[in-house]
Amino acid sequence: MLQTYGTARAGTAPILKVEDLAVEYPLGKGFLWKPKRTFSALDGISFELARGETLGLVGESGSGKTTIGRAVLRRVAAARGRIIFDGKDITDLAGEKLRRIRARMQLVLQDPYASLNPRMRVLDIVAEPLLVHGVVRNLEEARPRVRELLRLVGLPADAHERHPHAFSGGQRQRIGIARALALKPELIVADEPVSALDVSVRAQVVNLLQDLQQQFGLSYLFIAHDLSVVRHISQRVAILYAGRVVELADREAIYTSPRHPYTEALLSAVPIANPSLQRARKRIVYKSEVPDLVNPPAGCRFHTRCPWASDRCRTEAPPLMEKAPKHFVACWHRD
Repeated sequence: MLQTYGTARAGTAPILKVEDLAVEYPLGKGFLWKPKRTFSALDGISFELARGETLGLVGESGSGKTTIGRAVLRRVAAARGRIIFDGKDITDLAGEKLRRIRARMQLVLQDPYASLNPRMRVLDIVAEPLLVHGVVRNLEEARPRVRELLRLVGLPADAHERHPHAFSGGQRQRIGIARALALKPELIVADEPVSALDVSVRAQVVNLLQDLQQQFGLSYLFIAHDLSVVRHISQRVAILYAGRVVELADREAIYTSPRHPYTEALLSAVPIANPSLQRARKRIVYKSEVPDLVNPPAGCRFHTRCPWASDRCRTEAPPLMEKAPKHFVACWHRD
């Protein structure tokens, strides 16, 4: 039986449960006797997300953060494992049943400049999901709802008649958030929602997401590489490396008592505003390259960079185990 990785709110059924998820991408079609090659983007991912909770997904580029979001939204197929949303297994859903489930799970994309059609008015952009899912019959019927959504995200009353080019980056991201809220979802996958924005407006958008969560009871999968933003918005944090979760715990446990060597290295790279403290910090740098996931190394995928790697690490992959209350670590040498 799979181990359950506890949620932040004991006693309530999770909105999302991911069990032993694996995702593979094909690399060509193979030739004659040669087998088809695959790229293992995710391998054995398991976690839960409570209702009204934010789980931060953190890791360097290529770690699998975005692929988790895409798999949860059923935009990529799972090679193995299960995705359970609101108590229902949606791993193999298709057709109308999948369309109905997708209305309850929405996406906020990274780049507000690329995620909005420049030829469409804001009214058309925000009303599109309402029209596609048959909530309204036409734009005029959608107009009051769109105006209310724009008000919720802090945009002016006349914004619905303008085009995306008339807005700043932060305002465009607010339009994207309004579009995601249109169908009253329960889960939002926020894929690097502030990384393309100026530093001056990042806090505004993060605060908006938190306000909306409080108002509507939303659950977030918050994908990011900015550890300071993740600390501000998340209740729990999952650290990913090369397609696997290496550490998962409450926010404060991750930031004050990291247990995996990779987590320690990530946190050591976060700058501190105080120059004296910054100079006194020990910067942890692990040499060698990220493993090739087309031909991943045996055992722990971090062993090629870990100074504490043993023979066991090179041959046997460590499971994600509870090393402290609600603190899960995949490492043979950390208690």
